[in-house]
Amino acid sequence: MLLKCDAAQLEWRVLAWLANDPIAIKEINADIDFHSENQKLFNLPSRLIAKIYLFRTIYRGSGWAFARDPAFMHVSDDPDFWDDLNLKFYKKYKGIDQCHHQWARTVASKKVIVSPFGREWLVPLKDDGKLPWTKLTNYPVQGTGNDLMAIARVSLFRRLGTRSNRLLISTVHDDIKMDVPEDQVEPVAKLMYEVFDDIPKNVKKLWGIDLPIPFPCEVSAGKNLQDMTPVQR
Repeated sequence: MLLKCDAAQLEWRVLAWLANDPIAIKEINADIDFHSENQKLFNLPSRLIAKIYLFRTIYRGSGWAFARDPAFMHVSDDPDFWDDLNLKFYKKYKGIDQCHHQWARTVASKKVIVSPFGREWLVPLKDDGKLPWTKLTNYPVQGTGNDLMAIARVSLFRRLGTRSNRLLISTVHDDIKMDVPEDQVEPVAKLMYEVFDDIPKNVKKLWGIDLPIPFPCEVSAGKNLQDMTPVQR
């Protein structure tokens, strides 16, 4: 059986932590469905649109880009509509806005952005001297998320032991895939949940950093990637 583990909302959780945004952290810890909340707050037509909007906006998607994107044009093809929405978003999540602008000042001064784990990013200015907003907001989030996933992979590998019928086969971005016998789906899924539950403890152990939020996962299983079903705890 194919077993797949996905980090839940990895990019959003990483950014909430890096920015120390009190609203985002509160919503995550309260297990609030912030996609539905933002759907109502920003007057978006569906939760799905609110979800896609969130993950594009954290990399400073412009009103013009949203208005010209076929995935969003049915909501509005007016750049002013999306620019106004972006203002509302960053008014709500002020900590994220401040974090982005701090990273921008670092890039503008040609210095490196440094993660809490010590990873560094030197993000060059564009050829015309303008700030590369997508890159400077993306690199710290994706890079730090990758570090958390590396912790999860190593931890899972160690917990699996030496049994040759449980194989780690690939990892892409925020997921881990395995091949396991059908009777091993539930016990290995349990290990996956525990590995992600323990990310804050392992970050504390490795770097002495207290994470303000959990980093959970979602596990699914099936004969192939097209026919996967959730594996509950």
